[in-house]
Amino acid sequence: MASYYEKNKEHGMKNLRELVPEPFKAFAQFDRKVFKPGALTKKEKEILAVAIAHATKCPYCIDVHTKKAKRAGASLEELVEAVFVVSAMEAGVAANSNEMRDNGFSQGYTDFSHSVLEAGHLSRAYKELIAAAVAFAIQCPGLADRHMKNAMELGITNEQLDEAISVASALKAGSAYAHLLQVLDSYME
Repeated sequence: MASYYEKNKEHGMKNLRELVPEPFKAFAQFDRKVFKPGALTKKEKEILAVAIAHATKCPYCIDVHTKKAKRAGASLEELVEAVFVVSAMEAGVAANSNEMRDNGFSQGYTDFSHSVLEAGHLSRAYKELIAAAVAFAIQCPGLADRHMKNAMELGITNEQLDEAISVASALKAGSAYAHLLQVLDSYME
């Protein structure tokens, strides 16, 4: 079975740029602004982007931001830990919708989540920040609220939280934008 995902889609990006020059330019400006270092470093933003790209299930975004994170100094261990935070948040959505019934699942999820959020290659505060941003990306207000509070209790600032949510916003937009390549390919068939 052929894969929709191809690593080199530059030809399609050029076509998109020509089809909708103003939205293309506006997205590029938005993306540059979001990824400019501020309260969070370039490395921190790119690690967040890799995590959010997993939440949005965008292979193009995963590829691009993994490479950018590596160039910004992120280790493979840091990236893997960030993606495990996504796993815990995705499981948390199911756990919360299950209302954590006392069926044995509750303790298993709790143990998994606590293990993932413990300090390792990434600090606990930064993992809580990732968790909050992922919760925004997957649109789970309960998890977003919980992990924002946890992050702030651990010293994450409002500015850092705002920037992390901006990264989530850019990745949500970027995922839809990157998948326009499929529209282009299908339309041209």
